[in-house]
Amino acid sequence: MMHAPLLVVAMIALVSRPGFGQARVVSAPAEPSLLNLTSGWARASILGDLQELRTGPGHLELRVWRGYGQSETQAIVLRQTDGHWSAFVARVMRCEIQIQKSVSDTASRATMRSYIAEARRNCGTSVVDAAPGARIIATDTLVVQAFEVAQSEIEIAWKDALSAGVLELPGRVKRNRIIDDGMTYLIEVRRGGEYRAAEIEHLDQPEVKADSQVKAVYAAVRRLLPP
Repeated sequence: MMHAPLLVVAMIALVSRPGFGQARVVSAPAEPSLLNLTSGWARASILGDLQELRTGPGHLELRVWRGYGQSETQAIVLRQTDGHWSAFVARVMRCEIQIQKSVSDTASRATMRSYIAEARRNCGTSVVDAAPGARIIATDTLVVQAFEVAQSEIEIAWKDALSAGVLELPGRVKRNRIIDDGMTYLIEVRRGGEYRAAEIEHLDQPEVKADSQVKAVYAAVRRLLPP
């Protein structure tokens, strides 16, 4: 069963440890990529930027993001700290409010930041009928929820992801064509002081080995979610 997104336990588990710095990047997608956008969402949430997260040498974390097109973008997160596994699901939500354009034209940066903060307090409800002369203030926020699952099941999911080749994924697959507006996977792995990231498009018919591997990695962690 899902729990409320504001979890004290989860926040405690995500506290950075002093003395350990930014991870070394083993592989990552070349720019431009979705990694900067994704890291921004995570950095503004209780998850934190996985590459910058200050952790101990035994820290292990897998984040499997899926979406970025017309469908909802979400991540399934497996985290092991001091030998204890925990699991989270994170969903990107659109947040919107409307204000008068005359107000926005003269608003200071501080005022605009307050409008953005207000929009985040109204996430999940889009402005359908904008009033004449109104301006839509929109932003995204990441809602993170922990969910209960047996330690052994998370361990199996991690091992299945390893078997699927999560540590073999390239930063990006070279294509001979452009794939626009499709579903994409962004896989992040942190093992102690090492960080890996891969950005790979979802294809119904795989073209290379990595296309099948990334789908298998997603399937391995997707099984943990409640029906």
